[in-house]
Order: sequence, then structure tokens, then C-alpha cells
Amino acid sequence: FNSASVGVCLNAIRARAVSTDLLPIHLLLRIALECESAPAAIAEIERLGGPASSQHILISDSTTGPRGLEISPRGSSYLHPDSSGILVHTNHFIENRCVEEVPWQIASVPRLERIKELVRQIRTDYQKVDKITPSVLRERIFSDKDGAPTAICCYVFDRNNPKAAVSTLFNIVMIFSPGESPRAEVRFIDYEDVWEKDIYQLPW
Repeated sequence: FNSASVGVCLNAIRARAVSTDLLPIHLLLRIALECESAPAAIAEIERLGGPASSQHILISDSTTGPRGLEISPRGSSYLHPDSSGILVHTNHFIENRCVEEVPWQIASVPRLERIKELVRQIRTDYQKVDKITPSVLRERIFSDKDGAPTAICCYVFDRNNPKAAVSTLFNIVMIFSPGESPRAEVRFIDYEDVWEKDIYQLPW
């Protein structure tokens, strides 16, 4: 995220095709962070013709709210938040049908449904989105192990072959509020599948 409270997150998507005439996704993420608002960033990405590969960018700022950019060299689809201002995504395209998607994370669809279920529960419990704190998100969504070993909080670790581990490593929650400096909370997870006690604040 930048000082103007524009933040971006990336969901990797495996889909054909690739265009070497367009910019790599990470350069587009950096370009987005040169902008003063999420709409300005989206307009710049459109002006540049989109990405060289098919990916999802979650982008938000302090006033616009979240947008999901399912972008590809062949065309893009934009997702908008629900009536409560919430937008969720995992590692597959929800609406974009411009490319040939190659299934590679079989848990992506059930993870998305699980997130939606948890969001419904949180919405019922808290009523207003502005009451949902980073700690609530960590406890109620990002720590969820339903569907293990490929749950939202993923933990597949073989002590005999640690290089083959697949695990959630950390969680970041960005906080953008009108009139306030942007900030974020980062929390790491250890190999015992327990959130570490320390919560790191960004900026450092």
C-alpha cells in the first residue's frame, strides 16, 4: 500500500494465454501504487492494456472500497463488493471467461465458499463492516482450518522433508480510513500451526 491509502493484493491464477507485449503483473502492481486512488490505478492498468498473464488483483483505497480485477491479456472482468462492502476471492476466476483456466488448486472453490460462509456469520454477529477489526478477521477467517489440509489457514508440513512444506506463512490486514494515515498489521505463523504472539505494524 502507498501513502494515499491505495492497497493491492495478488491472487495467483493459472490460465492460458500469455502476452509478451504486455507488462508483467508485478510491474502493474507497482504502477497501481504510484496512483492516488483505486479508480485511477484501474484506469492506468486499462490504459496500459492489462497484464502479460492472467491474475487477480484486489485493490482498494480509503473511500472507493474494494474492487476485484480478474485481468488477462484477452480481457478483464471487474468484481464489486456486496451490499455490506465486502469482496472475497481465492485462486480461480469467478467471472472472467476470456482465457482458458487450468485447474491447479482444487481447494480454491471450496475455500471461497467457506470464506463466504464465515463472512455471513461475521456480518450477522457484527452488523456493520466498520466493527470488523483485524483481530476478528484473523480469528474468524484467516485462522480457519475447515477442509484441512488445504484450508484457508493451510498447513501441510512434513518434518522429514521440510522443503516440500505448503503452509500459510503470514497474514496481512490493511486499514484505510478517510483522513487517517494508512497502516497494516502483519502476523506470522510458525511450524506448530500457531499464530505467533507478535503483531507487526506497518509502516515499521
